Amino acid sequence: MPAAIDVLHVDDDPSVLDLAEAYFERELDAVAVTSVTDPETALDRLDERQFDCIVSDYDMPPMDGLEFFEALRERHQKVPFVLYTGKGSEEIASQALNAGVTGYFQKGGPEQLRRLANRVDQAVDEYRTKEIAERYSTVIEALGYPVYVVDGTGVFRFVNEPFAELTGYDREEIIGSKPELIKDDAAVKEAEDRLGTILSDDGPDVQHFGVDIVPKEGEPVPCRDHMAALPYDGECFEGSVGILRDVSDERERREELETKTRALDEAPVGITITDPEQEDNPMVYVNDRFVEMTGYDREESIGVNCRFLQGPDTEEASVQQLHDAIDAEEPTSVELLNYRKDGTEFWNRVSIAPISDADGTVTHWVGFQEDITAFKDREAALERQNDRLDSFASIVSHDLRNPLNVAQGRVQLAREASGDAENLDAALAALDRMESIVERTLALAREGETVGDPKHVDLADVVVDSWSTVDTGEATLSVETDREVLADPDRLRNLFENLMRNAVDHVGEDVSIRVGDLPDGFFVEDDGPGIDPEIAGSIFDPGESGAAGNTGFGLAIVKEIATAHGWTVEATTAENGGARFEVRGVDKRTPATT
Repeated sequence: MPAAIDVLHVDDDPSVLDLAEAYFERELDAVAVTSVTDPETALDRLDERQFDCIVSDYDMPPMDGLEFFEALRERHQKVPFVLYTGKGSEEIASQALNAGVTGYFQKGGPEQLRRLANRVDQAVDEYRTKEIAERYSTVIEALGYPVYVVDGTGVFRFVNEPFAELTGYDREEIIGSKPELIKDDAAVKEAEDRLGTILSDDGPDVQHFGVDIVPKEGEPVPCRDHMAALPYDGECFEGSVGILRDVSDERERREELETKTRALDEAPVGITITDPEQEDNPMVYVNDRFVEMTGYDREESIGVNCRFLQGPDTEEASVQQLHDAIDAEEPTSVELLNYRKDGTEFWNRVSIAPISDADGTVTHWVGFQEDITAFKDREAALERQNDRLDSFASIVSHDLRNPLNVAQGRVQLAREASGDAENLDAALAALDRMESIVERTLALAREGETVGDPKHVDLADVVVDSWSTVDTGEATLSVETDREVLADPDRLRNLFENLMRNAVDHVGEDVSIRVGDLPDGFFVEDDGPGIDPEIAGSIFDPGESGAAGNTGFGLAIVKEIATAHGWTVEATTAENGGARFEVRGVDKRTPATT
């Protein structure tokens, strides 16, 4: 049903008012007529309420119809105004139309009244349509969306300024051209197909679809087109109208989100997301690695708390640490013994962190789950190895050293009593060598332990201090470093002592030794003949030596000390042909822990 039309009729003749009201009510579907006999009263009524149309006589005291019209416009009222007068003349008609009245009619019989009623109906419909159009136009302009109108022949008939800015063309360049100006063939075909569905009997009134707009310059701009047909009567299609929306940012965000989602799905560690706003904080996301690691499908994991991985031997203290962190809304990391779907155990390093919204409210928890079973197995094996090493060191220290000391004492007594110095001196030398082997073996066992509390030390100071403790004879030292390293000072000193002693033993007491910096470490080199190729591949093995009478443990100890710090050591050849030992990875990694 159309909305009722409120008409204000002004005429100083009550009989004309009554007759006109009767015809309005007969000719129009829904009308309410307010009749007044003078313009001043009409202006008062207009201050009180709004009307859809005003019909006014011309010749009225105290002002005529055109003066009434001017007074109305001064109050910013743009309501339709029809002049209906018995004092008709070409002069009055010309003045009325020039003033901007909506219609002009001379009073007459029934036919003229029917024409008046129809004109009022038409004027109100036009006014309402224009008002709606202006309202929507204001909204569209405020939104700043590009708008276009294409006529029935497929030619642009209107585009607004935002549309021109989007395409890079002037409006004059676009109007009169076809969509091929800003679209490729596939996009044009897509729009035609979409319009076809709109025009079909059972199609939608509006189509929403993606389209790439090809600007005058630059790359295509991804947009979303909101298309509808222009209103038309009968069979004559008049064209289409559309609003474009630049979705470049939306596409970038979607692509970014898709990338992040793929990163989560394909991450090499298990990832879970839980929702604390749901009862029991269930998982709402698990990635591929979690499924692979636990054996549970997504359907079995989503919607349940991750405690379903726990079992009889899961340590309660670690579980409680997770609960405490969640209650405190703080991140934490624990190691849990969990169980796969098939019942097998695996060690799981679980790290959780809260995800908060802009207000700081925790909305989700993200969990990172890493299978560290192999690491735990190696850790246990290393502990067993260290236990055996401790036992071995105890045997060497106590069970071998004691009888060795006894043997040394007895041989010394025998030498003094018998006077057979030559043979017994050789025996004492052999026993001394055995004692040296015992000491070096114990040192090797000790240096294999990892560095737990490193300190910042000046490398040059350690080098000079080490040099002073080694019997170097006529050897010379050149220190070319200002590096400070994070290390155990005593064990670093032992490393240099062994490298210096190795150089003296292999080259001689007149050897020249140089210590300098590398980008990620330091080197020690000498000016001797270099490393014997026959032992180059095994030079760091315990017992390997190229010098007669040497135990071969010195370089093995160097490697153990470097490894304990998390460093690497490599034997190579110096530019002058001597032996060069390069220690790398210094301060680049944290010393390993057992």
